[in-house]
Amino acid sequence: MEVAIPDWLFTFGSYIAYGMEHLFTGYDHLLFLLGLVIVRLKWSEYLKIITSFTVGHSITLALAALGIVQIPGAIIEPLIALSIVFVAVENMLRKEHKWRWLITACFGLIHGFGFAGVLEGRFSGNVALPLFSFNLGIELGQLAIFLVLLPIITKIGRTRWNAPTVYGISGIIGLFGIYWFLERVV
Repeated sequence: MEVAIPDWLFTFGSYIAYGMEHLFTGYDHLLFLLGLVIVRLKWSEYLKIITSFTVGHSITLALAALGIVQIPGAIIEPLIALSIVFVAVENMLRKEHKWRWLITACFGLIHGFGFAGVLEGRFSGNVALPLFSFNLGIELGQLAIFLVLLPIITKIGRTRWNAPTVYGISGIIGLFGIYWFLERVV
């Protein structure tokens, strides 16, 4: 007996996998995520940060995918690199991160245009399901990474090595961000 997979279910699964693949192979996005969560925060703060990033990039991903707003990658990609530098510097300079969710929402808007760049030309017909599925794939990937990092962050956060670890990792993240910025501008 042959089982046929409905087209919508195939599309749904394919774009979820594509969103996760894009996240897992996007080292700049991974370091941005690490920079956001490396500082020890309350669960509610992590939730606000992740949710605000999702809302931000969902808005611009939809606007770009629907052709409403187009910003060239030559502008977006350096801005993504600068967002990585900003988060790294913020980790080293700020003691409080209560507004990080708002900053992250703004950076989510920028990253959404970056996500949209990889989807260019992949839609035919209905874009709602592929767009939703791709976004869901990115979120599932971020959640998986966060769940792996959280016990490590919690463990380090309870030691006297917390501040030096956050500074060291943030410094490395910042250097990568500067490198990517220069690479994308030059």
